[in-house]
Amino acid sequence: MDKFLEMQTFAAVVDAGSFVRAAQALDISKAAVSRYVADLEEPLGVRLLHRTTRKLSLTEEGRAFHVRCKALLSELEEAESEITASSAQASGLVKINVPVSFGIMHLALGTWHLALGTWHLALGTWGDLHPRKIQS
Repeated sequence: MDKFLEMQTFAAVVDAGSFVRAAQALDISKAAVSRYVADLEEPLGVRLLHRTTRKLSLTEEGRAFHVRCKALLSELEEAESEITASSAQASGLVKINVPVSFGIMHLALGTWHLALGTWHLALGTWGDLHPRKIQS
């Protein structure tokens, strides 16, 4: 089973105060929520939650584990956000082959603009059937 999913489910149960509300928040069944929490408790060998039909409360171990789960899940979310933000920005090599006159009129004068990102331009020009490559 996915340990982070189990931890996320456990944290959602604690934050929501019930298995039903956690299931609704996570958009999964109550049975799945119960299974994830049980799968989390089993290898630990402790109960994290006191469960009754009317009340849900944390054990001492559950309280300590909840704090750690929240911190780990927060770190994971932050790491994902960092990676997503950096990969969302386009970057790379732009290769353009154009006639000399177009290059002079539109590219060499700096009137072009590549929005958002880190770009390197490799410009190839041709004229009078003598191609030449210009790097910048």
